[in-house]
Amino acid sequence: MVIYNLHRAVRLGLPITLLAVLLALGPAQASLSSIVRIVLQKGRHYDPTDLFLHRGDTITLVNGDDSAIHHAFIEADRFAFDAGDQEPGKQATLTLKEPGDFIIQCGIHPKMKLTIHVH
Repeated sequence: MVIYNLHRAVRLGLPITLLAVLLALGPAQASLSSIVRIVLQKGRHYDPTDLFLHRGDTITLVNGDDSAIHHAFIEADRFAFDAGDQEPGKQATLTLKEPGDFIIQCGIHPKMKLTIHVH
């Protein structure tokens, strides 16, 4: 699991190219206090499979498979998310605005599940 805190990245003096990549992964309106978490979709699994987040944090789902397509979605009472079909190498971004526990599933691989806990 990779966690990026942009404030910390600046303080640590990470290379400008890495900071540019991190900024490109998150939505343009994300504040510097939010966290971008990268979730890998590979081998019919999410990595990690369980995340604890704060409202305003962003998840970037990256299809790390060479040939498999994934289709991440959430169906919840308070909101829905549907990334559509993600070809290999593609990514989808979700900013979490609602508190609660949610499950991200894959519409193609039903055993793929990622549980997110938003506070």
